[in-house]
Amino acid sequence: MDTIKHKWIEKRLVDGKQRVYLFGHCVLSRPLPAAPLAEYTAWLSALKNDKSTFVPFTKTPFVRTNSDPKIFAYYLPQFHAIEENDNAHGKGFTEWTNVASCVPQFVGHEQPKIPYDVGFYNLLMPGVMERQVEIAKAYGLYGFCFYYYWFSGKKVLEKPLEYFLHSSIDFKFHFCWANENWSKLWDGGDREVILKQELKEADAEKFFADILPYIKDERYEKIDNKPLLMIYRPSLFDKTVFCQFIATLQRLAKQEGFNGLYIMAANAFEKISPKDYSCEGVIEFPPHQLPRKEIAVRKINPKLPLAVHDLTEYIAKRKYIYPASYPVWKACFPSWDNTPRKLYSHASVWKISPEQYKTWLAGILAWTKQTYPVGKQYVYINAWNEWAEGAILEPTVRRGYQNLEIVKQCLENIRMS
Repeated sequence: MDTIKHKWIEKRLVDGKQRVYLFGHCVLSRPLPAAPLAEYTAWLSALKNDKSTFVPFTKTPFVRTNSDPKIFAYYLPQFHAIEENDNAHGKGFTEWTNVASCVPQFVGHEQPKIPYDVGFYNLLMPGVMERQVEIAKAYGLYGFCFYYYWFSGKKVLEKPLEYFLHSSIDFKFHFCWANENWSKLWDGGDREVILKQELKEADAEKFFADILPYIKDERYEKIDNKPLLMIYRPSLFDKTVFCQFIATLQRLAKQEGFNGLYIMAANAFEKISPKDYSCEGVIEFPPHQLPRKEIAVRKINPKLPLAVHDLTEYIAKRKYIYPASYPVWKACFPSWDNTPRKLYSHASVWKISPEQYKTWLAGILAWTKQTYPVGKQYVYINAWNEWAEGAILEPTVRRGYQNLEIVKQCLENIRMS
């Protein structure tokens, strides 16, 4: 009798431009050792049935004061169908397509992550963002940092932002211009590009005109009458061209009555000197710039190009505190696992426990409070809803509101320090 090996294989069924991904088992001629199969089966059962880690919604919502650090969560507006994704990935594709199809690749691998409370939402449906903000505020978050997808005047994934702008939702926000190429590989690279990112003549004027209704909104975060704009990877552009782009934005902002724009760069793939790109400083964007300490796990498919990294030493030894010659706003994540997006293209998992996440967040909050004056104490979390990267504050079926409860506890503790 043939033995079923616990190895996931990918079959691509191509129908025109639509690509469908199915996962199944393959048959081996020799038996699989009983222990790994038994352990894996037990883990699958625990994922579904063990509710011991579930944390219910708080009965004591956090009430912010002006002296509390300002925690922004990165926010992905890709949870609705658009033509570009339909053409690249299949009709009706959203982030949920990859999230729902993910399965554990080793014992201890918490997949799939299933949303709780708001569920598998569509961001174009009224009430969704309202409930998200209600949850976020209950746990002390200050605002969302929305990814802004803009390609020389072409906008995508802008509908949820427009909905937010025209709503009465009471929550702070600002933009992070995601200025990479948009590719099918989710890596910002030059292969299988859906939308190419480049700076053209008069782009500064177009860009400013598009963001103006947002930065004029009273909810948009401002520092000394300067709307806050984060730029993901300034170094992707020619330095001279980019600095000219920024200079034009600054001039236009002053013409509109602002004192300019407060521009911060992400410390993404490249380490840069922010001043070289006309930026005030850097906002961290983990796992970028984290030390990679790979650990061995028993994968279901040993040949799978999946790396699992450990953060124990990084957090225990407070390596997230380091000297810099420019302003740095700290960031952390509660979890990271991009196997839903990149299972067969070098996915990565960063193992971090709830206790380690709490220690990390508490550490950067304390450092921020000691380093910056009240009102300018910014901390970021990756992310509110990066479900396909496993970086989520939103509640899950398995853990409930645990990641948010830790935010609330850290904010309460920092008040007493």
